[in-house]
Amino acid sequence: MKLAIIRCEETAKTCAGWNCFPSMRDKTGEFEGYDSIELVGFDTCGGCGKGKADKIVAKAKELQKHGAEVIHLGNCLGAGCPWRTKYAKTLRKEGLNIVERTHPGATPEQMAQFKKMMREQKKEEKRKRKVLEAAGFKLDD
Repeated sequence: MKLAIIRCEETAKTCAGWNCFPSMRDKTGEFEGYDSIELVGFDTCGGCGKGKADKIVAKAKELQKHGAEVIHLGNCLGAGCPWRTKYAKTLRKEGLNIVERTHPGATPEQMAQFKKMMREQKKEEKRKRKVLEAAGFKLDD
């Protein structure tokens, strides 16, 4: 099966498919049912569309032009994207064969909770930094 993966552009800054590729190689997760796999593309969603599906549709159609018969939406896209359901529905309306998820692991809800926790942790670190700087401590970046 010729397939492609679309992942979250934001997550792509820190992940190069560390879980997607092993899962594809080992045929686990959503890759389980394939007899053979040929990856024809690995792209991002195009950046946050704030509910507009035009960027992700354009990316998916380009992957289809390059031979993708199935397009997997990476777990990262499913977890952190509030418009994932709308995007998947729109892609299907465009006639694209979409599979939501790639590798085994956390559900979109679990990933969303993790990301929320990480955002809160980052805010707390910034708050502490401001307190220290206000107290006269010089901090390295």
